[in-house]
Amino acid sequence: MTESLVEWEYWLNHWPAEPVALTRANAADGYPKPLTPLSEDIVLTYEEAGCRRFYFDTLGALGPGDCDRPFMQAYYGLVYLNADQMGDLGAAMPGSSRMGMYQTFFGLDPDPAFEGPKPSLGDRIKDAGAGLKIGPRILRLARTCAARIERQLADVDRARPEDPDKVSLAEAAAWLDRLEAMQTECWESLMIGAALGAAFHEATEKAVTRFVGKNGRDLTNRLHVGLGGNESAEAGRAVRTLAAAARAEPEVAAAIEAGSPVEEILAAPAFAASFGEVISRFGHRAPAELELANPSWRADPRQLLDVVRIELHRPEQADNAPSIRADAEAELDRRLGPIKRGLVHFLLARSRQFMALRENGKTPIVRVFDDTRRLLAAVTASLIDTGVIGAPEDINFLRYDELRQVLRGDSGPGVAEIERRRAAHARCLELDLPELVEAGPGWLRPLDDSFFIERGMLPPATSATITDTLTGMAASPGRVTATARVLLDPFDDFEPGDILIAKTVDPGWAPVLSCAGAVVLDIGGVMSHGAVVARELGIPCVVNVKAGTTVVQTGATVTVDGSTGEVVLSA
Repeated sequence: MTESLVEWEYWLNHWPAEPVALTRANAADGYPKPLTPLSEDIVLTYEEAGCRRFYFDTLGALGPGDCDRPFMQAYYGLVYLNADQMGDLGAAMPGSSRMGMYQTFFGLDPDPAFEGPKPSLGDRIKDAGAGLKIGPRILRLARTCAARIERQLADVDRARPEDPDKVSLAEAAAWLDRLEAMQTECWESLMIGAALGAAFHEATEKAVTRFVGKNGRDLTNRLHVGLGGNESAEAGRAVRTLAAAARAEPEVAAAIEAGSPVEEILAAPAFAASFGEVISRFGHRAPAELELANPSWRADPRQLLDVVRIELHRPEQADNAPSIRADAEAELDRRLGPIKRGLVHFLLARSRQFMALRENGKTPIVRVFDDTRRLLAAVTASLIDTGVIGAPEDINFLRYDELRQVLRGDSGPGVAEIERRRAAHARCLELDLPELVEAGPGWLRPLDDSFFIERGMLPPATSATITDTLTGMAASPGRVTATARVLLDPFDDFEPGDILIAKTVDPGWAPVLSCAGAVVLDIGGVMSHGAVVARELGIPCVVNVKAGTTVVQTGATVTVDGSTGEVVLSA
């Protein structure tokens, strides 16, 4: 009998018939907490569909028969990825590898003593054929992806009713249908940026490391600092812009510091204009923005003003990201001959292009989710009046099919059933499930060391092996010594220049990242959202330290070296 991590059954769990290895890496930054039922249904249905469309139809890297299980699964509301299927994708993608995907999705170092099976001549010919087929498709996507994203954003705007805050249930049902029709394609855009960004970044790092030696990862990271065009990082820079605007009007800065009502702060015309521009461009953002229960900045602008208040405490400083990148470019050219330099520059140009698309590709689906929030807010009062739900937050505990039905006049599951679901979800929020697990028929357990050893990886460190130095992945260069601040929520107490210690972050944390002196994350890889945004902002970052939020105490002095991947805890 297998002992399960959790001894009670959550009503949304769907157990596999055969054991499957699962990872939260590259899922935790998008879904840090258990999703409510409505969000879970949408994510598992349409993100899965977008993933399959991208890899099966658009690229032709794999066929449906090669992946008979879902890529995405949720247990107790937490989203996990099928680890071995992600490895299959790595083996099929030019520039990537099974081991590379394992390192990305498990965040572990390869075992230097491991000798994997050597590919046969037939395997090499097959891989070369796949590269010849997929390579041109990848380059075509590189040329068209930015225009694709702009078209999808325009489609979201066109789908919105003239007065989105006042719609009948029938109008809302039609609006939801229009949004639903976009979901799979918008999710595919996210996949394009994430998958191709990872592939080109891995290929670039391999080439740089091969040509310059063991510090290739740090040099690669420095070559990707401050690229521009990254929507998530621009949202962080917008906070700095608003802080500068507030400093120009001392009465506005004082009102923000005092936590005055939003309408009083925005009574100042100049600051209100600047604030309105930021909301117009970034108002769809929110922490854990793919959870419909979380309000966006548009719905709750207080979130943004609270981060501006933090930024006001920090002295204005020059952006050193461009100089870091320029120094790295000069070093690369100095250390490489013309032929090697040409190869690296070819890979680097595409890696940089997809680094921005890693974040920007997510924007269409985030906008779809925020318009779904607007739709839900517009119909909530009507659903309360008709007894479908008992309170505004109850709407997030409908299943997606139930939402579609109640917008067409159905009575829904009933207030008592929704209350039962809310209680079950609250219980999920109290769980602390591992990042790496195995799921089987009715059970969930941690992966054992043999799983990693068989796949050529060193098992994760245990708490007994942790010393005064945590080691993770170097994700963004620089060395900073400052006060540690362990955050579970981006709006927890935080001082500018503090070293942000978190389990993981998503793009909705970008304004807080812009105020941090450095960032340390328990979970993630060099292509996770926190790493990408930190590099763009020129902030030192170490990811995948596993135990930062449990070992580091708020108030401690910590030294973060984003070039070596070390986090030193002071005595």
